[in-house]
Amino acid sequence: MDQIKKYLLCLLVSFCSWTAFAQAAVERPDPVVYDKLSFGIGLGLDYGGIGANLMAYPHKNIGLFFGGGYALAGFGYNTGAKIRIITQSRVHPYFIGMYGYNAAFVVSNATQYNKLFYSPTIGFGIDSHSRRSTNGYWSVALMIPLRGSEIDDYISYLKTQGISLKNSLSPVGLSVGYHFVIN
Repeated sequence: MDQIKKYLLCLLVSFCSWTAFAQAAVERPDPVVYDKLSFGIGLGLDYGGIGANLMAYPHKNIGLFFGGGYALAGFGYNTGAKIRIITQSRVHPYFIGMYGYNAAFVVSNATQYNKLFYSPTIGFGIDSHSRRSTNGYWSVALMIPLRGSEIDDYISYLKTQGISLKNSLSPVGLSVGYHFVIN
């Protein structure tokens, strides 16, 4: 667990350093353009697994979203909010909080044990805009699922059924997607 904490701390420090460098090094002479509505495709919890994400910004820094897609054990979805920091550079850091799927169990040759679990997830990331286009941008984030004890209970139940787990659940997740600006 200590290694995970060190890893997360290194990622956070790297993220903050990179964001500060990007802000200082890349300035736009033109006014910053930001989206009010976007549609994204990608991989990660905010895309429902492998899927899509619809994001609306009622305020330039606060967005609300719904994401849904294929999550190995069925349809996964998440809904939540994103707080972004509009900068003068092409890189906009953000924090994200959501509720929805954040763990999937897939049992080979016994699909009756496949199950999705739903609980809160928090994270942080960046939106990276191209110099030449305001029609879309890349979004990358690190997600931290806040899983409850029901997952441990389910693992214990699977073991009583003679099912052994080959993989453990990761304490962090990565999200990568491309957003098309609608408005």
